[in-house]
Amino acid sequence: MVDVSGEMAVAGEFDLNAYASDKPEAERRAAKYKYVDPFLEEIPPALLSSNHFIRYIKATALIHPFHEEKGRIKAASYEVKAGGSAVRWDAEGRKIVTPISATSPIYLPKNSITFVQIESEIRLPQYIALRFNLRITHVHRGLLLGTGPLIDPEFDGEILIPIHNLTDQDYSITTSEGLIWVEFTKTSAAPDESRPYKLEPHKIRPTVADYLERANKNNPIRSSLGGALAELRSRADEAERSATAASTRADEAESSATEAKESSKRLVTIFSAAAAGAVIAIVVALHTYFGTMTQLADGVQDKASTALAKTEALATRADDDRRAIEESRKALDDARKEIVALRDELAAIKAARAPGIVSPGRK
Repeated sequence: MVDVSGEMAVAGEFDLNAYASDKPEAERRAAKYKYVDPFLEEIPPALLSSNHFIRYIKATALIHPFHEEKGRIKAASYEVKAGGSAVRWDAEGRKIVTPISATSPIYLPKNSITFVQIESEIRLPQYIALRFNLRITHVHRGLLLGTGPLIDPEFDGEILIPIHNLTDQDYSITTSEGLIWVEFTKTSAAPDESRPYKLEPHKIRPTVADYLERANKNNPIRSSLGGALAELRSRADEAERSATAASTRADEAESSATEAKESSKRLVTIFSAAAAGAVIAIVVALHTYFGTMTQLADGVQDKASTALAKTEALATRADDDRRAIEESRKALDDARKEIVALRDELAAIKAARAPGIVSPGRK
């Protein structure tokens, strides 16, 4: 059935030395060789070398499209690039689906998980399993993929690669860069369609929505680091707001204290002015009616002036406001007592000068 020398080998309708030309042909090849190994006797069960997995890919179209290009094939692995779309959730829990193309690279925010599709579909026969790992360049950037994920035989569909960006920087991966390296392993048992252990039917032809629905009911899947950092930022913002509010209250308290001091000064000035005005008014009235009282009134005015000077001096000292007020009040009380005494003396003088009253010493 196969020409081992590498010349034209045809099995039925397919040229086993050529790749499937399109998706329908890839599907037909995969269906034909799902339980039939075209190289059963030639290629033993093992981790397949590149020349062997290329033969299987041509015959069975187990990965399509396949690009036999320099730099993408190693001794036992094949480089696969991203394709299709990328899915992630932002910090607010919004699902973001981004098509992947030459002009739209994969965006990987810091401290995030992004689910990435690949450029090829996979249709595995019962006797081939795949393992893949992230390209080492991406690993050195701080990106992470679960170690050696296994794709079981009979898998048919697209795979979704979860990439963790554990760094504190955003990254982008272009479609010109390889995403993963895939290795191919031929299992030890010969294919048998009646074998009891097969891939579950719900894992055939899964979509992106199927993967995420089974994983977490399509709820947001995010890095715990991002959530922890968001909580820390929230607490820091709250602490900053509290500190700002405390500073504002302190400023308000200081302003209130300053206003209270100013009010105290004004109160002292008002009391002093009122006391001085009252004293001066009485003294002027006494001086008008009784020239003999001028000297006494001047003495009272001097006392009031002294009290006013003391009050004004005390008003300039914020820490002694209360003492200034008390002393001003005392000066005012003294002035009032003087006024009362003057009034009493004035009454006595008036009584002495009234008609019919004879001053002592006169007859």
